Amino acid sequence: MAHFKYKNVAFVLSLFDTGLAAIRNLGRLGVPVIGIDSNPQMPGFKSKYCVAKLCPDPVRQPEELLRFLLSEGQKLDCPGILLPASDAFVFFISRCREPLKTYFNFILPHSDVLEKIIDKHQQYELAKESGLMCPNVFFPATPKDLDNIKNRIIYPVFIKPYYTYLWRYYLPNKGFKVDSYQELVERFRTIWDTGLQAMVQSVIPGPSTNNFEMSSYICTTGKVLAIFTVRKVRQYPPDLGTATLVESVHFPELVNLGLRFLHNIHYRGVSNLEFKLDEQDGQLKFIEINARLWLQNDHATACGVNIPLMAYLDLIGQDPIPQLEFTEGNKWIDIISDFQSFWYFSRRGDLHFKNWLATWHGTKTFAIFTWDDPVPALHSIEYGLKFLRLPLYLFRHQRNYKYG
Repeated sequence: MAHFKYKNVAFVLSLFDTGLAAIRNLGRLGVPVIGIDSNPQMPGFKSKYCVAKLCPDPVRQPEELLRFLLSEGQKLDCPGILLPASDAFVFFISRCREPLKTYFNFILPHSDVLEKIIDKHQQYELAKESGLMCPNVFFPATPKDLDNIKNRIIYPVFIKPYYTYLWRYYLPNKGFKVDSYQELVERFRTIWDTGLQAMVQSVIPGPSTNNFEMSSYICTTGKVLAIFTVRKVRQYPPDLGTATLVESVHFPELVNLGLRFLHNIHYRGVSNLEFKLDEQDGQLKFIEINARLWLQNDHATACGVNIPLMAYLDLIGQDPIPQLEFTEGNKWIDIISDFQSFWYFSRRGDLHFKNWLATWHGTKTFAIFTWDDPVPALHSIEYGLKFLRLPLYLFRHQRNYKYG
């Protein structure tokens, strides 16, 4: 039987890349970890740092999932620690707080606050009430609503879901960028056919490098135990996508703005806020807040801020020393997705191959792959094949790239 430094079992809910990173951040330090997910293809199922278990779907089978977790809780000698790594699991825990408290410790914002955060419509209202600058946003619910805002929209705009975790069951992206009213109407027809709701957000001028994120952990007493800030270098899709390369940066203005917002709404637990610096007026504009661990949480750990561990130690009553300082200039990369981003920009003539590789300097952390836990990456057939094809692809096509 494996020997662990700690007794309380951490339950990481979601075995996607986000949860996999959290599992490693805990398991390497002697925390016993059980990882659960309803999708057996998630990479965390192959990590050596957890016992992975297949569970019912948190959205479509919440009652079955609750029974599953309570059954796991009955086996424990001391309270388990719940660490959600996806919106679906956050929402599930919030709705099942009372029965879960029997066997588990966890920390979330008050249910009223969390409901507003999960719903992007209410999230923007919450941000505005707290005094944050926001891009122009519209919330059309009917074709008539679209017609009413027809002359108030400046294109291009983004269409983003109210509930991201529900959107992913029906549409294979994070949203749509549209360039005309006709395209806007067509996209909303597709969205409304699924029964989903979405908002229209204006595009904030500026490149991806104007996007900044602040991640934090605030304990039940309101004390800030962890702070970490980054800027995006690239994302994919380029206009409305997930970061493919990020860099740790110190940004006091972002920290002050983010913490003021969190304190205003009496936030507790893990959070990740994104803002974008508007080139036209120099203001940081609110993009979104996630009430959970974020994709690159292992990047923060590599820079000296282990937020999953801080949450774990707080929830087992150890009163951890705050981690508020971190190494600046370290990078996290998803090589495959970053290549897709590079390919997009190179075809437009905006990024040359040599310059692309130069932006990797300072990379300390990689998506999925680590030398001490390689099987999750190797098990991912799609990831593995693309990774193996990448050098050959670059060799065959290098004559198409400019090395200026």
